[in-house]
Amino acid sequence: MDRTVVRRISVSLFTAVFMICLLAYLNPLTVLASEPTKTGFTISNGTLTGYSGSGGAITIPSDVTSIASNAFKGNNTITSVSIPSGVTTIGESAFANCTNLGSINIPGSVTNMGTGVFSGCTALSSVTMQANLSRIPAQSFYGCRSLSSVAISSGIKTIEDQAFSGCNSLTTMAIPEGVTTVGSKAFGYCNSLTGVSIPSSCTSIASDAFLGDQSLTTINVANGNATYASDGGCLYNASYTKLLAIPAGKTSVALNSGTKVIGTDSFSECAGITSLNIPSGCTTIEPGAFNSSALKTVTIPASVTDIGGQGTFSPDVIYGYTGSTAESYSADNDFVFYPLDGERTSGSDEEDVDINVGSGRKVDPDDDSGSGSSKSDSSGKSDSSGKSGSGTSGSGSSGSGSSGSGSSGSGSSGSGSSGSGSSGGNSGAYASKAGTTHNYDATPKTADASQVALAFVGLLLVAGCVFLTMGFRKTEEDE
Repeated sequence: MDRTVVRRISVSLFTAVFMICLLAYLNPLTVLASEPTKTGFTISNGTLTGYSGSGGAITIPSDVTSIASNAFKGNNTITSVSIPSGVTTIGESAFANCTNLGSINIPGSVTNMGTGVFSGCTALSSVTMQANLSRIPAQSFYGCRSLSSVAISSGIKTIEDQAFSGCNSLTTMAIPEGVTTVGSKAFGYCNSLTGVSIPSSCTSIASDAFLGDQSLTTINVANGNATYASDGGCLYNASYTKLLAIPAGKTSVALNSGTKVIGTDSFSECAGITSLNIPSGCTTIEPGAFNSSALKTVTIPASVTDIGGQGTFSPDVIYGYTGSTAESYSADNDFVFYPLDGERTSGSDEEDVDINVGSGRKVDPDDDSGSGSSKSDSSGKSDSSGKSGSGTSGSGSSGSGSSGSGSSGSGSSGSGSSGSGSSGGNSGAYASKAGTTHNYDATPKTADASQVALAFVGLLLVAGCVFLTMGFRKTEEDE
């Protein structure tokens, strides 16, 4: 073959290889289209859709404006995430079940967040929410059992259903001023939660908002709240006429003397309270008020005229008055009923008080095997400062009520039981406005797409040079 032709072919091939290398360097995706960009992040039109990097402390690229649903779901390699200030949307379950994620800072630019974004992040211990949100979506931090500190932005109006349910490391929660609604089980089953402060702005609290919080002893409502009030650490309506919730961690309770209605779920899952003296003047026990409670002896005054179905409620004895709703309720449900007003045996000057068992079987109260007797005046006086008088109830024994200085106000907590009270500042969960800071990811990472492309360019150039050299040698041999 003519030497000039060989050289031209060699030069043409080398030029072609060089151009391919140049294009590959300028646009790595033309050669490595399947490789994620920017250290493991997969980004499409500003939306981060996935991550396959080496984990650790990561910083999301600054050109990302939204994080797609499930983008990091189930990733157990990331330990912290810095979200840039340009991000406006975080999709549903975006970080769900990231079991090693320890902290997160949500910037003020975020205006939309889906449900369950951090649910199941069992190692998450600290959250700063500067986000410009009006709500904390349902199940946002569901099951985050290590979460002990939450800084909630002041713009939040609603804490939705189960938002913090199962956060077992929360010890206190001061709901910030401005919040108007607390949803169903919003703080349910937070086993270490001992105190909750309700702001004056709050107008709607689900009856089971604090369900199953076995350490909760105090609910305090700030002065000036037009809907709710607290007395002795318990939650009432503003006029103290309706009992709404007894903290599940209490071991005794004395109801406010003005109580007219005992609301649904009031005593639900209260495992420590076994005896209750309902104050005279109360008229209604709503359905489910005693459901799933540990109540064994209940004194019901004659003023109560309406008792709804109580589910699993199974007392040892109900104390009341002959001919009262309490007596008929006991008979209808086959409960032991003890009449406090007594009955006179015909022809005798002595008072002979019988116990009606179930449908009316009489039991002699003097029998050693029977229950003892005790009369109760159903007193349980209590004022709005949380002080309450003593009341009598139980099988032949007089039980004292509890008193406590239930100071109210957002950010303070006090104990309303066993005669002691306390007030203190916020701890654990709190509301604050933090500065906008972002940490850069300084951990070593594997090569990104541009580095791989550069290496590929080098290999192609070497190959081209070798090919060109071999071409020249071939022409020399032919000569």
